[in-house]
Amino acid sequence: DMITGRIVGSEALVRWIHPTKGVISPVDFVPIFEGNGFISEVDFYMLEQVCKMIRRWLDKGLEAKPVSVNLSRSNLYSPRILNDIMTCVERYSVPHDLIEFEITESAFAVDNIHLNQLMEQLQKNHFRLLMDDFGSGYSSLNMLKDAPIDVLKLDMAFMRNLDNENERNNIIVESIVELSKKLNISVVVEGVESEKQVNFLKSIGAEVIHGYYFSKPIPTDEYEKLIEE
Repeated sequence: DMITGRIVGSEALVRWIHPTKGVISPVDFVPIFEGNGFISEVDFYMLEQVCKMIRRWLDKGLEAKPVSVNLSRSNLYSPRILNDIMTCVERYSVPHDLIEFEITESAFAVDNIHLNQLMEQLQKNHFRLLMDDFGSGYSSLNMLKDAPIDVLKLDMAFMRNLDNENERNNIIVESIVELSKKLNISVVVEGVESEKQVNFLKSIGAEVIHGYYFSKPIPTDEYEKLIEE
């Protein structure tokens, strides 16, 4: 949170810990899994790990913060996805407001009745929905007009352009923040790495940041220490 400096949530990131090659980045294996269909297994593995983690926090008496989980585009069209999500979350008795689902902007590139219906059902069950990577190439104001989303995650490319003194870029960021507030959509700015970026975002009324300025990606136990503190 830009005002209080407190943690207001986190994103669950997948890493492959290989016995001989060490940590393998998702850019090296997720495209393969998307191609062969295994990505659905990865999505629900991640969801279950997050549910276990939140359950552990609650049992320890920690102040649990919402955790966002990515849903792969190809997985969104499974007729069982809503039932599978509900089954997993209920298995660990996790309050629905502690689980958020990130859906990449590209999934909204076409008018999709099925996707909107799924998202509306998730919202009715009190899950928050995030549009990830907004501004990465497919953006349209129609997305903001029609998509049932709660949070807009502004793509990190905007922060890189800010450092390049791109005035048009800064005007666009400010306009998106202002427009989102009028639409009652929260904004999370991704890729924030410097004090200069933070000061600019404060000046335009951005409220939540995500990036290396606050923390690099860290293991679960380190994150637990942060929320305990």
